[in-house]
Amino acid sequence: VAQVVAAGYIISPAVGDGATFVKLFRVAMLLPVVAVVSVLFRDGTATGKKPPVLPGFLVGFAVLVVVNSLGLIPKPVTEATSSLSRWCLVVAIAALGVKTSFQQLAAVGWRPVAMLAANTVFLAALILGGLLMLR
Repeated sequence: VAQVVAAGYIISPAVGDGATFVKLFRVAMLLPVVAVVSVLFRDGTATGKKPPVLPGFLVGFAVLVVVNSLGLIPKPVTEATSSLSRWCLVVAIAALGVKTSFQQLAAVGWRPVAMLAANTVFLAALILGGLLMLR
């Protein structure tokens, strides 16, 4: 979220506000979407122990959202963990960049690359359309 918001505010305050809204909306929709998809695709005929409807990290995320929204976490703790989170995000993005191999990408063929490009264009059009509707 942080890198998208920062990139948006580089362009203008309005774009930054839109980027913040879109990214936070995606984060907020993660839990209900995973729950609905999990319930829809749960196999009722399978034997044995079924996995939980929601993974533990999503339950933990929801609990932390509620705890933070109630103001139960001290401000210095949220500031420190927010800073640590940004550094972890930078390291993770850098690690992805270091691990990316154009040879391996070319080896998978043009179809997955075309699908990735089409998905990117679709998301950009969807977001731009939404922003234009909010004007």
